[in-house]
Amino acid sequence: MSINASTGLITGTPTTAGSTNVTVRATDSTGPSGTTTFAWTISAAGSVTVTNPGPQTGTVGTAASLQINASDTAGGTLTYTATGLPAGLSINASTGLISGTPTAVGSSNVTVKATDSTGPSGTTTFAWTIGAAGSVTVTNPGAQTGTVGTAASLQINASDTAGGTLSYSATGLPAGLSINTSTGLITGTPTTAGGNNVTVKATDSTGPSGTTSFTWTINPGGGGCTAKQLLGNPGFETGTASPWTATSGVISNDTTEPAHSGTWDAWLDGYGSSHTDTLAQSVTLPTGCTTYGLSFWLHIDTSETTTSTAYDTLKVQVLNSSGTVLGTLATYSNLNAATGYTQRTFDLSAYAGQAVTVKFTGTEDSSQQTSFVIDDTAVNIG
Repeated sequence: MSINASTGLITGTPTTAGSTNVTVRATDSTGPSGTTTFAWTISAAGSVTVTNPGPQTGTVGTAASLQINASDTAGGTLTYTATGLPAGLSINASTGLISGTPTAVGSSNVTVKATDSTGPSGTTTFAWTIGAAGSVTVTNPGAQTGTVGTAASLQINASDTAGGTLSYSATGLPAGLSINTSTGLITGTPTTAGGNNVTVKATDSTGPSGTTSFTWTINPGGGGCTAKQLLGNPGFETGTASPWTATSGVISNDTTEPAHSGTWDAWLDGYGSSHTDTLAQSVTLPTGCTTYGLSFWLHIDTSETTTSTAYDTLKVQVLNSSGTVLGTLATYSNLNAATGYTQRTFDLSAYAGQAVTVKFTGTEDSSQQTSFVIDDTAVNIG
């Protein structure tokens, strides 16, 4: 670095890290002069990066240890400092190791700084949560059963050595039931039959928590059942799909694929090219019935010659009101081709008390047609 004698401008490129006391003198040409002195610190050409260790947790009374790592291109010696550490913890200024035994419950935002002896520094910040010295254990109540329409009550019990206040939560409860977050009492009236995997969690206000899981099976209610057939337009004789939803062209009276009865049927696929057809209808299965049966007549013909590979398929599935597949009842293919119709029947009792969709999906590959022809469908309850 140098100073311009005429202008007083100091310029240049520092070549050495360090601190210097600089004195500048200005002299008038007639003789008088004045001086000033100041410090000038030159840092090394480099940087320090501190690796973030991510959120940390610990427990009062349990020793903790966390190594802080940093990369340094400045070439000097690193020293470490930290602010916001949980009570009872400290950082080794030379190694960056945080250690100690936490003494208080709480959450802290910790900032660690690593400084190179030549000047550059870097920081990182992370959360450190200290929980109480204790534990929560939730007593498993065992497998539970209930009935649609009949009030249910189950007290969840938990032991707690952490010393705070317990709160409760639950997932997977049968529809119609809920848990009291303060007492752990599960109450309500089940609305839907079926099996449920329930998990209850009890959390101490100081941090510790415990969980338990059990099954809760809700059986159909005994409120009586009126025998009837639930599907609309079951034989497609209206000549339109409604109340079915179907791919265009599926509802057919083409005599190439004659109906099982009447003149109309649902003809899925048969194109001999990559193609998918669907046919679906939603029904609500009431509780309290003894039988829940899906039936339909199915004819399959194909131009495929294989006797071992299912190139084209028809899936029969049950979906919930959100469109999630609850079960695949059957999968047919070109391997099931035969003359005439065959009646297929399935038990839907597992879905009692639910609004479900019966769906047929026919899928063909790129060559050789397979036709899946459906007629005279029914969902009978009784």
